[in-house]
Amino acid sequence: MKLWQKIFLSSLLLIIIAVNVISVTLLNNSHRLLLEREQSHAISEHEFFEASFSNAVVYAKLADDKIALTSTEMRRIASDVVEGSGRSRDSAIFDSRGTIIAVNGMKGILSGITQSGFVEKIDPSGANYSTSVFETDSGHMLAVGSVITTEGVSYRAVTAVDISEIYAMKKKQTDFVRKVSIISAGTISLVLLVTVLLMLSPLSRLNTYTKAIAGGNYRIRIRERGSLEFRELAQNMNVMADAVQNNAARLEKIAEERQTFIANLSHEMKTPLTSILGFADILRIKKHVEDGERTEYAGVIVEETKRLRSLSGKLMGIVAMNGTEIEKRPVSLQAMINETKTALVPLLAKNDVRLDCLSQDITISADEELFKSLLYNIIENAVKASPRGESVVLNAAMYEGDAVITITDHGIGMTREVMKKAFEPFFMADKSRSRKAGGAGLGLALCKRIAELHSAKIEIDSRQNVGTTVFITVPGEECL
Repeated sequence: MKLWQKIFLSSLLLIIIAVNVISVTLLNNSHRLLLEREQSHAISEHEFFEASFSNAVVYAKLADDKIALTSTEMRRIASDVVEGSGRSRDSAIFDSRGTIIAVNGMKGILSGITQSGFVEKIDPSGANYSTSVFETDSGHMLAVGSVITTEGVSYRAVTAVDISEIYAMKKKQTDFVRKVSIISAGTISLVLLVTVLLMLSPLSRLNTYTKAIAGGNYRIRIRERGSLEFRELAQNMNVMADAVQNNAARLEKIAEERQTFIANLSHEMKTPLTSILGFADILRIKKHVEDGERTEYAGVIVEETKRLRSLSGKLMGIVAMNGTEIEKRPVSLQAMINETKTALVPLLAKNDVRLDCLSQDITISADEELFKSLLYNIIENAVKASPRGESVVLNAAMYEGDAVITITDHGIGMTREVMKKAFEPFFMADKSRSRKAGGAGLGLALCKRIAELHSAKIEIDSRQNVGTTVFITVPGEECL
């Protein structure tokens, strides 16, 4: 069952129940008030009947100048009183044993009175009036009973009035309410159905947009209109669509980068392997190899093997650091710089480049070996980019609460386009020059990952044919 059907049926049911409950309550209350009014009127007439009977007994005693009347005389007086009141009410008088001594017009309810024990239930003290409603063939009668004590004998007087009109009115009102309820239910159903459909029409529109988004159309956006709830829902759906679109774009970019990564990896590994295989095959096939040729071929094999080892080592470093946590401890930045400088002495001597270091005594929280690898890779790139006889300058100092390390060379520099891609794996601005220097375009990608693991930021500022400066900023919370 659809939502609009559930809302429509449940609302209609609640409305019908509420209307019926209210109608029945009002009818019953009106009926009760009418009965109470008739009961009060019947009791008043019954009091008059009691007074008539008592006065008749007193008058008979005075007329006959008697102190007491016989039972026969009492029966006669009772019959005269009952017959005299027949025009306004039905009445009966019973003796103390419940035997009828006089009755008028009560044949329709007499059996009901006797069978129900109404006479026996009359309050013997006479303090209260007993009332009861009896259903007859012709309608309904309201009976009122009381005890009359005279001549030392208790008599039970019962009078009855016709209240069929009250019950007939209730039936007419009930029929009328039933008809009105049916008509009202039909009208309310129509109005409610239109209202529910109009109120839920934005939900149908949202459902259409949701299906479109689920089908892959992430650019679609929902118009934020309607009630506050639907506007909020549309806004949240648009936020979700933005997130899905961004995630989809990010996944596509990751997939594309992985494809490029694998293609570059295959290419970069193919080149040294081809050289190694080619020169090794020459040494295997050629019977007579001069010492100079053997040395040349072996040198190529050794250099390409070193290049392959460097490539695989850096690649494994990037892969190993993905999704891992490093163990940091307090280390001296100045000590790490000195150790890195010592390790670079052969490279500096080979390229005839000088490394000038100036560092404050700064302690940072870091993985010492990884951070030295970060410094080593950046300085190595600076040395390889510098002309012979030039110098590379490393400076480390506190700036605005952060530890800032700068490595500056006066080499070939980079263009803006190259700077944007410098941290991408396998990217090389001058591939022929990089391969000759033993590079594979993985150094800066590895440096960026190491910096991220240390919550540090690495940036490049470079001008072509002027030089390059690499900034490594370690946040203050990592400085001790």
